[in-house]
Amino acid sequence: MNHAKEKVKDAASAAKAKAKITQAKVAEKTEAATARSHDERELAHERGKAKVAAAEAELHQAKVTHREEAMEHRLHKRACTGHKHGAGH
Repeated sequence: MNHAKEKVKDAASAAKAKAKITQAKVAEKTEAATARSHDERELAHERGKAKVAAAEAELHQAKVTHREEAMEHRLHKRACTGHKHGAGH
């Protein structure tokens, strides 16, 4: 069950990241189209690359957070059950 929750959270984060990446690319193209010089176009391209990289980094950070939450849940669940493996054998 927890694995499914983790996958759903990852999918939601991926969708958000893809939306941000698409938004950054559209903004880059718009800025490049309105640029008056070659240098301004290059600057627009660099800004776009930076925004895409930031969105990808945010996605990876969200995935790490989801993994940490899942691990904490598993550890807490295991600690609360009080199972003693090997007892009575």
